[in-house]
Parts: sequence; C-alpha cells; structure tokens
Amino acid sequence: MYKVIKEIWNHLEPKEKIYLKFGLNIILIIGFISIVILPWLLTRESISFIDYKLTGAIGDTINGIAGPFIALAAAILTFLAFYIQYKANLEQRIQFNKTFRKQEEEAKEQREQFATTFEKQIEERKEQERIWKIERFENQFYEMVKLHKENVSEISINLTTSYYIDKEKHINVIKINGREVFKYLLEEIKILYFIAKKTYNIKSKPDSLINIAYGLFFHGLRFDEKITSKKPDEEEYSKFINIIIDINDEHKSTDLIQLKSIIEKHIGFKKAINLNFLLGQGHSSYLAHYYRHLYQTVKFVAEQNENFISYNEKRKYLRILRAQLSNQEQAMLFYNWKSNFGKNWENSTNHFFTDYRMIHNIYNDLIIIDFKLIKIFDLISQPPKYRTEDGREKDVLFEFEDW
Repeated sequence: MYKVIKEIWNHLEPKEKIYLKFGLNIILIIGFISIVILPWLLTRESISFIDYKLTGAIGDTINGIAGPFIALAAAILTFLAFYIQYKANLEQRIQFNKTFRKQEEEAKEQREQFATTFEKQIEERKEQERIWKIERFENQFYEMVKLHKENVSEISINLTTSYYIDKEKHINVIKINGREVFKYLLEEIKILYFIAKKTYNIKSKPDSLINIAYGLFFHGLRFDEKITSKKPDEEEYSKFINIIIDINDEHKSTDLIQLKSIIEKHIGFKKAINLNFLLGQGHSSYLAHYYRHLYQTVKFVAEQNENFISYNEKRKYLRILRAQLSNQEQAMLFYNWKSNFGKNWENSTNHFFTDYRMIHNIYNDLIIIDFKLIKIFDLISQPPKYRTEDGREKDVLFEFEDW
C-alpha cells in the first residue's frame, strides 16, 4: 500500500502535490472534528435532546458520523488511484512520443547522413568517371599526335643534282625527309601560283589562281607534251600547262640546277629559288593522308563538349599539336584551305584557324604577297570576331600581331 501511494505521489506535478496536501489537511481536520470532537460533543447529556440510555450512544454516533467520511476518503483514494493511472498513462504516452520523435530524428539524421554519403559517392564517382574520360581523351589525343609525327617523318622528296668527273656525268640524289620537305613544297606552290597568274586573265582573283596552282601541285602534271586547247575557255589552262612543260624541259637540260633563272625568263618572277626537282610531280600520295589525319585530330579536340573539356583546355591541347607544325607546314595548311581543297578548316561551322589558332605562326612575308592576312581574317575589327581565352588580356589571332 505504501509503495502504491509513493508511486502515486511521485507521478504528481508540484502544483498537484500542493493542492493534494491542502485537501488532505482539510479532510484530516474535518475527519478529526467529526470522529473525535463531534461524538464527544453530541453525546453530552447537557446539550443533547437524545436519550442515549435507549441507544448505543458512542458506537452509533461514531458509526453514523465517521462512516460517510471513511467512504469519502475511500472514494478520494480511488479517484486518486484512477487519476494517477491516467497521469501515468499520459506520462507514458508523452515518453513514448518523445522516444518516437527521438527515433524519428535519429532516423532522419541517418537518412540525411546516408543521402549526404550517397551524394558524395555519386560526386566521387562522377569525378572518377571524368578523370577516366580525360585519361581516355588524352590517350587518344597523344596517340593521334604520335601518328601525325609519324606521317611527317614518312614524307620525303628527292633532290637531284649532277656533276662531271673526267667528262663523265654523275647523278647525285639527296633524299629530304620530314618537315624539311615543306620548305621545298612551299616554294613549288609559290612558283606554280605565279605561273597561273602570268597565264590566266589579269582579273583572276588570288583565290581562283591558288585553286588552279594547288590542283596541279597536289594531283600532278598529267601531260608529257604540250597540249592544244579545243575550246576558247580552255586556252588559259593550255597555256598554263604548256609553260610548265617548257620550264621542266629546260630545267632538265640544265641538270635541274638553274630553275631560278628559267622561271625569271619565262614569267618574270624573280623571287624563285633553285629547286632540284621537276615541277608538278604531284604530292597527293602523302599529303592527302597527312591533311586528313591532321584535320581529324583538330576536329577531335574542337568538338569535345565544353562541360567536359573547356575552351581554354582545348586551346592548350591544340597548342601541343600546333607545336609539331613548322611555320612552313602552317603556310601550306593555309594554302590547302584557300585553294578550297581543305575548305572545312575554316567555314561557317568550323573555326579551326580563328577560334583554335591552327595557323597562328604564319606571317605575311611567309606567304604569297597577294594574300593579306589582315584583310582575309579582318584583324582590324574590334572586338575581334573570333573567340579568346578567358583570363587572357591579349589573345591575338597571329603571332606577328605582337611583333
């Protein structure tokens, strides 16, 4: 009984304990008065109108007076027991709710931690995939650069000279390999251009002339003897071919050592150099593969999604590729484009010369005088019409602009 009362007491709020103490004190006082004082007072013969000789005075009085208070006390204790049970249930529910909320918060925290960990894992996986993609990209890019260098090393031409010992003629053939070849190719295309300029209508534009010259340079001379034009519109072409045949015939007669003077004699061009080979032998057998692979390498880099490889990074990779090209190679690349043979280098879709600076190192004195880089690429316009790298104060199209 004591433990039950103690448990009930422990579950009461401080205010409830105060009220209960006050109520119990009132009950005790009333009970004391009712059980002790009232029976004594009411059983006094001097003040009572009841004849206690005919009744059980004390017992009946106490029973009559104390009974209701005992019943009241029992009712109060029963009420308190139910009330405490209610409070205990309420406390248990509150405790359960607290536990549930705590578990819910812990579960939420665990979910958040899991989500954070999962997101971190996703980011790490994305970063790892990006690194793998970059590695694959770089492996392919550097393999393409390697193949380009191999293509260059396989390019060769023969320079032929002759000399006499005791009136006996000896032929000396020097094989030129690699990028050194482009110095001679650049001179040949220049000579063929001025032959075309001499033989075609004076109003012919440089773009048309370089197309004619480059076509013969690339595919080669298909005639061993002079040709006769059958139509009026073929007259200029026939004249162009026949001058080249005349120059080659005379060049052979001088043992391939006097081309400079022969060119000056036939077309008045004084800036030719001696080339120890015949003009128009054709170079498509190696240049076609060379330019196709170079174009595909540049395209491979330029067309990468900029969320993966930024524009600045593309420029970095293409600088590595351009570093493999001599100035003469870049000049020949310019002619390949201007002749319309390699028209896709720079057009409305591709901007490999402007945005990606693939001929950055050429300058006006390196190319035919009729082609003005400032005009062709509109270098005067401000702001420039081509892309520039972020963070660079000055990002010119051609190196000579900084000279």
